[in-house]
Amino acid sequence: SNCERTIYKMIKIYHSHINHSRISSFSMNLCLGVPIILSVFLATSVGDVIEVKQYEGIHVEDLKDLLIASMKNTIALTDIVTQQTQRISDTMLSLTAARSEIQDLKQKVIDNVAEVRELRETVRTNKADSVARLLELGNSTIQGMEDLKKEVLGAGDSTENSVTVINGEEANGNPRCAKVCSGTTGRRSTTWIDFGGSTGIYTDVDISKCGFIKIPTITTAVEGDTVHWEITGLAAVYTATSTGFRIYIGANRQGTRRGQATGWHWNVEWIAVGFTC
Repeated sequence: SNCERTIYKMIKIYHSHINHSRISSFSMNLCLGVPIILSVFLATSVGDVIEVKQYEGIHVEDLKDLLIASMKNTIALTDIVTQQTQRISDTMLSLTAARSEIQDLKQKVIDNVAEVRELRETVRTNKADSVARLLELGNSTIQGMEDLKKEVLGAGDSTENSVTVINGEEANGNPRCAKVCSGTTGRRSTTWIDFGGSTGIYTDVDISKCGFIKIPTITTAVEGDTVHWEITGLAAVYTATSTGFRIYIGANRQGTRRGQATGWHWNVEWIAVGFTC
């Protein structure tokens, strides 16, 4: 080929005594292997063909080694350039992808800000509505309670109390608050206390749970198993107050004391009528 012939002539100029077959083989391998070596060789080694005779002392093997070293260096540089080019290309692609992701993220942030503003406005509106509804509900509840109070008080004023107290130990209270309350000291819970001679006993009666605010009218009786028909003072109420009273009794039988009264289950039954307001 033309490449072979050209290289053959260049080498022949350096050493005219080199074997033709060796030159042909070397030039063929050089042209087929790395075409770029021709330009490197021409640029670095064949600067001035006219003065080539002064290098006639250079051996062909040295020239060959020089060419091979130049070829290796060129190939190595080409690989480095290729690798760097690929890295630059990858970097540019990465930057493009990152730029796209940043743009998408920016748009998402803008959308999120818009959603937050919309949500805040919704919450503000709902808050105002909720407050207004609570105020309305509160006002209606208060009004309902006022109406119920009026109805209850009105019903109380119009209802006639079935208990009537003509008079009592103190001035009468509110007629609507007249109350009947009754109870007993209990067959096994009455506390009898000895008093006087050999037959007197008494007990204190608690009526505080009735809630009277004035001294009520009290009626009493003694209940038990036996002999209590003989006793006196069954209706004798002493020191009455709005919360209690005392009753003294005496027996016709000698030796009637608290022991006998407790054993015979004597107890005071009472009815009190009074005012709670």
